[in-house]
Amino acid sequence: MREQPIGEAVEDDDEWIPSGVMWPPEREIDAAEVHGSLAKAVAGSRDVRFFATRLIDVPSDASLGAVQMAIDQLAGEACGVYLTTHVADVDGETGDPILVDEATRPFKFPCSGSFEEAISTFCENMRPAGIIR
Repeated sequence: MREQPIGEAVEDDDEWIPSGVMWPPEREIDAAEVHGSLAKAVAGSRDVRFFATRLIDVPSDASLGAVQMAIDQLAGEACGVYLTTHVADVDGETGDPILVDEATRPFKFPCSGSFEEAISTFCENMRPAGIIR
C-alpha cells in the first residue's frame, strides 16, 4: 500500500495493487558457482563480479526462479541468465519427481551502475519475451 501524507484519508478504492517481480538482496558468488553459459559469455572480461538472487512474483509471493548476473564495471556491461527448475517426469519405481534445470541464453546489456540497475534492466527485458511476468 502506498504511504499516505499525514491527514489524507485512505479509501478502499485507492488501494495499490502489487504487480511485477521483486528480489531479495543479492549475494556475491564465486566464478565456480556460475552457470556455464554465463561464464562462457563473459570469458575474457577483465573486472567481472558475479551475483545471484531469486525472483519472486509480487502478487502471489511465489518463487519464479533465480538470476545469476555478471557485472563488468570497467566495460560498463552486465550479463545475466534466468535459471528455473521444473518437474520433467516421475520416476516409475520410486515415484520421486525428476527435476530438470533450465537456463535462458545469456543476455548482455550496457550497465554502468549497481546490481539494482542491472537486475531491473534484466527483468524489464525478460518480460516482453514472456520469460517472466
